[in-house]
Amino acid sequence: MWETMSNGITYLISQSYTSLFLMFWIVLILEIPRYLLSFFTSVFFLKTRADFDQDINSLGRVSVVIPGHDEAETIASCAASLQEQSYPPDEVIIVSDGSLDNTRNKIKKLQKNSHFYYAHATDLRGGRASAMNLGERFSTGEFIIALDPDSSLDRHAIKHIMQDFEDPKVGAVSGNIFIRNDTTNILTTFQAIEYLVSISLGKHALSMLDQVTCSSGAFSAFRNTALQEVGGFDAGGGEDLDITLRLRNYGWKIAFAQEAICLSDCPTDIPALTRQRFRWERDAIRLRYRKYLQFINPFKNRVNLKEFFHQFEFLLFNVIAALALPIYLIWLFMRYGTNAWFILVGAQVILIIMDTITFTLVPCIQL
Repeated sequence: MWETMSNGITYLISQSYTSLFLMFWIVLILEIPRYLLSFFTSVFFLKTRADFDQDINSLGRVSVVIPGHDEAETIASCAASLQEQSYPPDEVIIVSDGSLDNTRNKIKKLQKNSHFYYAHATDLRGGRASAMNLGERFSTGEFIIALDPDSSLDRHAIKHIMQDFEDPKVGAVSGNIFIRNDTTNILTTFQAIEYLVSISLGKHALSMLDQVTCSSGAFSAFRNTALQEVGGFDAGGGEDLDITLRLRNYGWKIAFAQEAICLSDCPTDIPALTRQRFRWERDAIRLRYRKYLQFINPFKNRVNLKEFFHQFEFLLFNVIAALALPIYLIWLFMRYGTNAWFILVGAQVILIIMDTITFTLVPCIQL
């Protein structure tokens, strides 16, 4: 084993700069630029957040809407995390979206044990968007917090997610999602790292550039007047991305609250993860390049440079990168044979080094 590793290292360091570029072009072109963008944005566009000492009534009433389908096993722990908030909501509205399990009875018990729970149950399943609209219709808050029933909040999560609403131009704030079951297996551990890079660091950098394009479906807050202006949530998949793009197109700012931490479970096996990611990417492509194509079409009067920038970023780093990967792998093994394994290991080492630098230096610089 050690001899194999030594041979691989010797093979890589013996290459010329041109050869190294050919070997690692997909990492150099489609991976490292994303790390550099997040790193330098976090360093040079630091955003200092003052301690939040306003009374809740000075901003307005806060309503939490929890839409769910067959969530009897998780709704109680989600509700418990709301009861422990240092910045408590005025009301919590739970919408059982055509649940077939014991969700309805669980909600009734929650109503008996707390003074700020309201429940609505539908016989037919209408989807998360319709459940959110129903909850918003019954709410009385100036601010609506959308929360998945299988999630739980850090004690100060609502306090931190409300901070950005001091800016009257902010229409929505996305929370920071951490993986709760990160130690289940190696797959969940890798997803936890991915969330740290793409959400904790990535959205923080995008927030500095006013480029947050998806308020997390698991935990986000909305200004109710902004929701009403854009007509609420549209039915269909990808409602979190859909509502964010519409708010941006109406001129509302989307913020990211890095300290508003929400814990959620991720898929524990490859089939479930594959289904989740295919659904996410399918919805993203449909929304970006069908429903909202007019906002980046240079031949339309409604083209917006900010929207064009983030659509191009998604096209390059998500769509093109995904299409390029299998081509890169086929080319790599055809050109380098068994040495391709050394190259792939080297590429992974580069990404691990970038992760280490990012998560070591950025927090230290921001202190």
